[in-house]
Amino acid sequence: MRTIAPGPVLSSRDRRAVRVGLLIVAPAVAHGFVVRPYVASTLALRDEVRGQYALMAREEEALATVSAMRADTRSTEIATSRAATRAYDASDTALATAALDRDVTAALHDAGLTVQRVEMRDSVARRSGLHELTIDIRAQGDFEAILDALTRLERNARLLNVSRFGIEKAIGGAPASADSLSFVAVIHGYAK
Repeated sequence: MRTIAPGPVLSSRDRRAVRVGLLIVAPAVAHGFVVRPYVASTLALRDEVRGQYALMAREEEALATVSAMRADTRSTEIATSRAATRAYDASDTALATAALDRDVTAALHDAGLTVQRVEMRDSVARRSGLHELTIDIRAQGDFEAILDALTRLERNARLLNVSRFGIEKAIGGAPASADSLSFVAVIHGYAK
């Protein structure tokens, strides 16, 4: 049997130096491998919990407004159905623009204006299948007839928007009296 020779034995002074070194190094190693990762994970967890609380608060707020949102949705549906009945049929925008021209021209004639010029523009597609129809119109008549025409356009069963409007003294052309005015407007209708 072979015996193992003992290794070098540390003197008491060396042992004391090793102990002091361990007392100094051990806390630094423990801080680097234990404390720092623990603090980092705790801070990350705290931030996650705060985020979840904020999310829960937003969800509770949304739940509290559900009945109000249902009422808003219902009123929006009613307004949309009313507006749909006031729009022209968009299956053929050329026919819809012609129908707009017919309605506006009829309102101006019924008010006593003489229509001089009507120009149709191309329709412009808007959101959710809505098309904007546009006509430029020029008519002539007296001031009361122009006011009556605007009132008739406002009361039209279809939704109309006058984006540009002008009145000026009539010049030549049709028989003009002292109170004859020229009426120029850009009128929009909508097709769905």
